[in-house]
Amino acid sequence: MDELLLISGNDIPFIQAGIVIHQPSLKEIAFIGEENFYMGCELLKFSKDILLEQDKILLGNKTNFEIIMSIMNENDSNDKNHEIQVSKESINMIFMLLFPRYEYTIQTNSIDFFQEEQLVGSINEDNFEDFKEILNIIFCLTFQQEEGQEFNPANEQARRIAEKLKKGRQRAAEAKGERVKVNILSKYVSILAVGEHKDINTLLEYTIYQIRDEYERFLLKQNFDYTFKARLAGAKDLQDGKYWMDDIHDDI
Repeated sequence: MDELLLISGNDIPFIQAGIVIHQPSLKEIAFIGEENFYMGCELLKFSKDILLEQDKILLGNKTNFEIIMSIMNENDSNDKNHEIQVSKESINMIFMLLFPRYEYTIQTNSIDFFQEEQLVGSINEDNFEDFKEILNIIFCLTFQQEEGQEFNPANEQARRIAEKLKKGRQRAAEAKGERVKVNILSKYVSILAVGEHKDINTLLEYTIYQIRDEYERFLLKQNFDYTFKARLAGAKDLQDGKYWMDDIHDDI
């Protein structure tokens, strides 16, 4: 995908589906909250490859897209699978951010998009993996960790959802454990606001790709300046890090 298109913050043409994907700003993401945002992203990029072998067997021959559609088509009146309902709501929130110019409906085998009641495109089995790849890029989801916080799907959550999809409408035990605080994006904004003397409100208009790009570049420049000043002061045996003007997008 063209880097200038990404860093410009423009919408992304999703040619395979006949629609356009909006790159939401941090302020728009804040409307649904970081926890809901990352939960929805992780579920949309769900892959059976992260599961243990016995959990893969539970899902039989279902594809990743069929698993997502099983969640999206879960009956809203069913209160027995609360976790799946929360997952469905998180996915819907992501779609609200990504597709503000469309109305959409969830079908059995597709997600159909409309403008002025006219069908204009669909996400389906044939283009779903392409959709996931776009999400990975614009939301920097392939970046592994930020101070201990996982960006990749949580194996335990995926396992529980897999079991519930297999069991249908049987009641499953609620998962226990402390909830991890999600403050990845807000931390980027706070650090750059102080480190670069920028207005927080300006940074909140950035997309995720833009804030990640500037954050990575800021860290490299900081390290470069520190090393340069230390050498001027007589420091020896300092290792050179990556030059701050080099390409960084393979790392984002």
